[in-house]
Amino acid sequence: MLARHSISVSSTINSATILQKAIELAAKLNLPYTSSIENRSSEFILAYTSQGLQLLHMPLGSRKFTCLLFVDFVQGKNGFRLAQNCTIKQPIARAAGVKSGFRPTILDGTAGLGSDAFVLASLGCRVTMCERSPIIGALLEDGLYRAAKDEKTAGIVERISLVLEDTREFLQNNKQNFHTIYLDPMYPHQNQTALNKLTLRVIRSLVGGDPDGAALLEIACEKADNRVVVKRPSKAPLLSEVEPSHVILMKNSRFDIYLTFKSN
Repeated sequence: MLARHSISVSSTINSATILQKAIELAAKLNLPYTSSIENRSSEFILAYTSQGLQLLHMPLGSRKFTCLLFVDFVQGKNGFRLAQNCTIKQPIARAAGVKSGFRPTILDGTAGLGSDAFVLASLGCRVTMCERSPIIGALLEDGLYRAAKDEKTAGIVERISLVLEDTREFLQNNKQNFHTIYLDPMYPHQNQTALNKLTLRVIRSLVGGDPDGAALLEIACEKADNRVVVKRPSKAPLLSEVEPSHVILMKNSRFDIYLTFKSN
């Protein structure tokens, strides 16, 4: 299990400005700061690199590191190239209630690395991402910052806002209305490479295994103006005992859609 204290903050860039950003980030996240990744005391490093903020894995005694987590909306596979191929006829758009001439307001209650939120925003939706892990949140903030400076993605990320809070608390305390609440809780993946398994273990350690998924679905159904969308593996059980209004099936996953009809 990856604990917060087993992560340090550093930089692979010898720049006074970037080093100061790393120091400030370490203080913000209450994590230890190391001036050089070679002098670290942990094998996981949240580091500013030439690409951006990344969570690196670097076994103690080794000089080689592997990037485990990185939010890249500009060049990454979950970024602009993916969004370019998304249309309102694709499953995620249909599930979220996107229609010709209508773009719903969306709360992504399980933001993760932001790929689904970015696709929905690329279609014209205004999306609020909610993320309870401070470390994942820092990666998202850095990804949004870099995307805002690129002309291909600046207009898209203008439609995205990020809330660093547990989604249930946000829904209980916020009066903002959302047509659609989108949930993609953690679930086991099969047939992954060793690297992907490590990455998934890290994500699960940072955000938890979503044991509160049923409770989150309950409050989401109370708060959503029109629908709650839950993404699940195709053969996975329902997130709760409540049956969805309808389901959109795909090859390896599905969207369970719970209609609330609190507004037209």
